[in-house]
Amino acid sequence: MRFILAALLVPVLATAEPRPSQLQVDGGLSVIGGGYERTISGHLSVQAETFIFGTYFLPWFDAGEDVKGFGVGLRPTLFMRESGRGLYVAPYVRGVIVDDESLTGATGFGYAAGVFVGWAFRLSESLDLRIGGGAQYIHASVETAQGDVSFGTPFVALDAVLGYRL
Repeated sequence: MRFILAALLVPVLATAEPRPSQLQVDGGLSVIGGGYERTISGHLSVQAETFIFGTYFLPWFDAGEDVKGFGVGLRPTLFMRESGRGLYVAPYVRGVIVDDESLTGATGFGYAAGVFVGWAFRLSESLDLRIGGGAQYIHASVETAQGDVSFGTPFVALDAVLGYRL
């Protein structure tokens, strides 16, 4: 009886070949950068990235200042399918050094944290495209010619990641 039960459980417990890690280009609403995503399990991956950051869109909505800079981020992604394609949920956190005048200045710090929900499409055997949306909180404190400025605001988040499977 134990043998029959074990034989029935093997297909359930067996997992597919691990999904390969990816090199990625991230082009969201506030960032453009590159990252490396490592597969942790059949449904979970973790990405580390560096990027150029900007909040050019916040003044349009009277939601904050236009700051720009460089940053690093961490993003776990939970896939509903072991293939890494289809529905995904990805919370993230990003830290940035920012300036209100130029990309190369560094007169302040900021962070963004949020979550995306989207769909990962297969473009080819090696290329995936993720498109999603969500919500984020953006905060920055920066020294300007007019004095110190600090703002924090919730805002929509847009996700577009092109991944190359290694």
